[in-house]
Amino acid sequence: MASTTTTPDAFGNAHPTADESYLTNERGLRSWILTLDHKRIGVMYLIGVLCSFALGGFFALMVRTELFTPGKTIIEADTYNQMFTLHGAVMVFLVIIPGIPAALGNFVLPIQLGAKDVAFPRLNLFSFHLWTIGALFLVLSMYISAADTGWTFYTPYSTTTTTAVI
Repeated sequence: MASTTTTPDAFGNAHPTADESYLTNERGLRSWILTLDHKRIGVMYLIGVLCSFALGGFFALMVRTELFTPGKTIIEADTYNQMFTLHGAVMVFLVIIPGIPAALGNFVLPIQLGAKDVAFPRLNLFSFHLWTIGALFLVLSMYISAADTGWTFYTPYSTTTTTAVI
């Protein structure tokens, strides 16, 4: 196997050599937060999506637990509507939409294309940090009077018809 060396690019960033791994070339939290490696950013997206999936699953579990018996079981009616709404928002906007394009697209696509990295690695890292901030705002809205649209947020029940269909 041939050994390759790298030279820094215009920004002083060197791509890892063939012997280095994206998991072990630098250590520490700072190296992960400030990385420009598309594989590390893909792993960070995957971890974020899996954490969001767990949170959305927790919201669904709370909703189903409340419906286990008639009447109030563990949460109030407003909290139930908030959790129902946040379950839908988290699963759609933090799991389904960024799951494949962000996590798998960052990790797998440049490798399949044979590229060393994505075209704009700094913009790629910025998009991950922006997604993380948006996810935190969405989750923290639960504690700052979250939206409680409940079932009316669910499209089949919220659309209006022009006929007399019930």
